[in-house]
Amino acid sequence: MIIMKLEKIPEEKAFEIIKKFFKIPKQYFCKNEKDFNKAIEKIKFPVYLKAIGKKIIHKTELKAVILANNKEESFNAFKKLIKIKNCEKVLVQEAVKGIELIVGVKQDQTFGHVIVLGLGGIFAEIIKDFSMRICPVTKSDVEEMISELKGKKIFEGYRNIKINKNELIQSICKLSRSNILKNIKEMDINPLICNEKGCFAVDVRIFK
Repeated sequence: MIIMKLEKIPEEKAFEIIKKFFKIPKQYFCKNEKDFNKAIEKIKFPVYLKAIGKKIIHKTELKAVILANNKEESFNAFKKLIKIKNCEKVLVQEAVKGIELIVGVKQDQTFGHVIVLGLGGIFAEIIKDFSMRICPVTKSDVEEMISELKGKKIFEGYRNIKINKNELIQSICKLSRSNILKNIKEMDINPLICNEKGCFAVDVRIFK
């Protein structure tokens, strides 16, 4: 059995890669209070603050994500997060409302790169509602992936939920065809928050 050693790409660079395929919320990476003070003047509340570091993988488990509704709350959150072990920066990110999905790509030793679509958020690993295809995928492939999900009704206007389904499909197709995957062993966008305005990658992990 071959065990691949994965190297995490810094999150600033990961977001630069992902924004070629999905929307990114307004956000700023802050190393210190000076950076934070500049960022907080340019952003709308509520915001999420997240501890960022090469060794920080599962932020929720480390309590490294804090929601803030005003400047005071955000500053207190910044001071708390910057002290977390292995924290290199704090990401200040505008909160986005919508349905949480997960989009992932993994390099399989047999099939090459495969792409995954499923319901996302902190319970993604428990619910395990996802569908998978070999890259590249077509529009009809992604439509089939959606139809295979247990939660497929959310894409059909269930309880007046609005998702820009066309943008989601186009973005997944574009990602699956990208040459950038040649240098990537694993990619995890969780959550990808989707609403009527589009699909926003709010947390990204890429390994090479």
